[in-house]
Amino acid sequence: MQEESPALADDKSYAALGDRVTGILEAAEQAAAGIREEARGLAADLERKARAEAEQLKQQLTAEARELREEAEGYARDMRLAVEAYAKQHRRQAEEEARTVVAEAEKESAGMRQAAEQTVREVEADVRRRQEELRGEVRVLEHRKREALERLREIAAAVQDVLPAEELARDLQPQARN
Repeated sequence: MQEESPALADDKSYAALGDRVTGILEAAEQAAAGIREEARGLAADLERKARAEAEQLKQQLTAEARELREEAEGYARDMRLAVEAYAKQHRRQAEEEARTVVAEAEKESAGMRQAAEQTVREVEADVRRRQEELRGEVRVLEHRKREALERLREIAAAVQDVLPAEELARDLQPQARN
């Protein structure tokens, strides 16, 4: 066998080293390419899963929001019905109270009207009675007046018989005062 020269052996060892380094680099590049492919696949899987989870979460949140809205609408409807029922009951009570007040006022008014009519009748009766009394008194006074006039005529006739007419006229004349 032939011995190789150290320079040649060094060149071969460098060449072998270069081949090895090249092989290692190629293997590293292939491994890196595989890792990149695997990472891309994993990233795509993660993205698909994330989209699916996001879609599921979106649907879940949408459903929850819909349920909350429906619940709120139901609550609002129930509250509106309760308020309407309360208002209706309150209005009915107010109407009943108003009818009671009106009935009491009408009853009181009827009583007052009857009392006023009774008072008017009593006053009219008093007026009629007083008129009758006054008429009676007037008749009595007229009768007394006639009697007084009659007596005065009798007295005047008696005085005329006793005194002459001229003296009587003079005595009956008003006298001037000094």
